Amino acid sequence: MGKIRVLADEVASQVAAGEVVERPASLVKELVENSLDAGAGRIWVEFQRGGARQVTVRDDGCGMDREDALLCLERHATSKIRQGIDLMTVRTMGFRGEALPSIASVSHFRLVTREHTADMGVEVRVSGGKTEDVREIGAPPGTQIEVRDLFFNLPARRKFLRGEETESAHIVHGIEAIALANPKVAFECRRDGKTVRSLPQAKELAVRIRDLYGQDFLDRLDEIEQVVGEGFAISGYLARPGQGRRDRLQQHVILNGRPIVCATVQQPLREAYADAIPRGEHPPAVLVIEMDPEWVDCNVHPAKREVRLRQPDLLKRAVYEAARGVITRTRRPAAPTPVIAPAPPRGETPTPTAKPAPAAPEPTAPSRRAFAAPAPQVDFVLTPEPPPPAPIPEPMAEAFPASASSRDLAPSPSDEALPYRILGTLGDRYLVLEGDEGMVLLDEGAAAERILFEALVKGMESGGAACQHLLIPALCELPAREFAWVIEHLADLREAGFSLDPFGNATVRIDGLPAGLENSDPARLLNEVVNAARATGKTSAGRGLREALARSVSRLASQTPTRRFPERLVRDLLRCALPYASPDGRPTMIQFSFAELARKFGRR
Repeated sequence: MGKIRVLADEVASQVAAGEVVERPASLVKELVENSLDAGAGRIWVEFQRGGARQVTVRDDGCGMDREDALLCLERHATSKIRQGIDLMTVRTMGFRGEALPSIASVSHFRLVTREHTADMGVEVRVSGGKTEDVREIGAPPGTQIEVRDLFFNLPARRKFLRGEETESAHIVHGIEAIALANPKVAFECRRDGKTVRSLPQAKELAVRIRDLYGQDFLDRLDEIEQVVGEGFAISGYLARPGQGRRDRLQQHVILNGRPIVCATVQQPLREAYADAIPRGEHPPAVLVIEMDPEWVDCNVHPAKREVRLRQPDLLKRAVYEAARGVITRTRRPAAPTPVIAPAPPRGETPTPTAKPAPAAPEPTAPSRRAFAAPAPQVDFVLTPEPPPPAPIPEPMAEAFPASASSRDLAPSPSDEALPYRILGTLGDRYLVLEGDEGMVLLDEGAAAERILFEALVKGMESGGAACQHLLIPALCELPAREFAWVIEHLADLREAGFSLDPFGNATVRIDGLPAGLENSDPARLLNEVVNAARATGKTSAGRGLREALARSVSRLASQTPTRRFPERLVRDLLRCALPYASPDGRPTMIQFSFAELARKFGRR
């Protein structure tokens, strides 16, 4: 007897379900897409326990009669295609006829549908792929599908589901993506009896973007001028210069009404924004692409998340040009170069031609440039034998609060001798130092990041970094996945100096910020820290996540312009465990030995 067997219909359906129903969010996607294909103007989604206990999708679409209600549960039964050539011109969201029978094979399934012209509807009940009951029932026009106890007959598959927060976040994220692609359709999403998304019909894409992600996100985007090419057209919104993220969660690509993941679009966006956002970040985008269906193959991925394009290079060039157009249009013009009169030779006093301006008042605190005697036309002067520096008072404004200072790392006497002599500043960013082996340039920003990073890590490991409470708490609404991440890592964020609590659906109340960042926008600061920490891939608690949070907080704190005394900065840096690199791996100091300088000047 041969080894090959034909699978039973029940087993074949469960195999297909493994491709179509990856998690509860997958079945929600399939059911909502069927509602869109039915011409629905409003779609309701309700789920419980992350979708594992129950998912209900209801629409006001065309509905079905008794015959179609039974046929839709047969494998490969579809109204979307008739012959093979139709696969090359697909304009509907679904077309394979596998979703409903696959879902019904791994759940307790109930279908209620009614055509608009019919007096009665029809109800079909299926359990584990077996039809249990078919009967007439009173129902509103449209279709309602209820899925209970997903994977009840496949306990091994059920064990692979994540926690309720994670699965719920995937469902909401999927609904948001479909709603963004279909602004003229109203959506309502309820989780465990509470409304998490209520989106009215919108005539314009900008209104749907605002309703989904808020006015602040919309303000960071600029509408692109429509690009029309051979067989396609591109419209939508792209990020303005400087508005980047560490991940691509806010990079949305919609092709013929279908949300997709498309490397053909991601690559030109990355290239176009190479000089407009920091390295390693990605521009938020909502790109709407209308393309001739014959140029697109949407049958290359089981969940239809990816597509294959016939001429991807044409689309790449069009996306690149659209992005560069936004960047060029929104980039601020450079300030004119000021005209500076030539300075007189050292030692001479210029003869004034007009009434001299009054002398500048004495500073209340020593300036950083006081460490070198500046010449009229250069940023710093290296004097052969400078006098010993005077005692340095406490700074007027520390780069970091005392609780987060590296003095907590390794306290030492203030009169401890430095291994370097501070000569001056260069370009208002670098310190020029002299050591026994040569000249050293110190990057003040990188040094500040290293100091605060180690202080924060130590504070988090010893009970929590310092927190500055806000006079007025702030509310921050987050995307579903980011909110789920915040809830999962709430204790770690509190250790990093954030005081926050959940406050309703996908909203967090912020009562305090890490000390030194209390003047920042709380909502934007939390978003940036969460994005940076999530982008590292550190998904579990521990030192790795602490370092990711500390790295992002220290980077943001070092960007705040503050006055900090060079000697204090050098002392704090040299007390760090790794003083020669920033948390991101950039050097904090670069040394030029005397031998190297001699070679540069042609000396032997």
